[in-house]
Amino acid sequence: MTTTADSKKPSSPPYTSQDYQSRYKVVGTRPIRHDGIEKVTGRAKYGADVHPPGLLHGKVLRSPHAHARVLSIDAAEALDLPGVEAVLTAEDVPILKREIDLGNVFANPQIVAANML
Repeated sequence: MTTTADSKKPSSPPYTSQDYQSRYKVVGTRPIRHDGIEKVTGRAKYGADVHPPGLLHGKVLRSPHAHARVLSIDAAEALDLPGVEAVLTAEDVPILKREIDLGNVFANPQIVAANML
């Protein structure tokens, strides 16, 4: 969003809301929300509402045992179920030689794959 100065900068802080309203065209205004009616009435389309043909869905199956070390996974039974296209395990994750950013921490993919997937 771009703001445009209409007049000179106020002389000294603290600035009042009137100073900002006189300086800017956008700051302190209520913009027109062109999609407001669709959102309020529930007609707006979001990413979760779009289902293209051939879309696959994922399911995470976690161990029922807390802090257990999973030694092996036999995916043959899951692959035999109708509609199952693939099963992803830690063995399918490539081992990278660098750390990856997980938001607020960095992690080594090798450790994550061996201990968490």
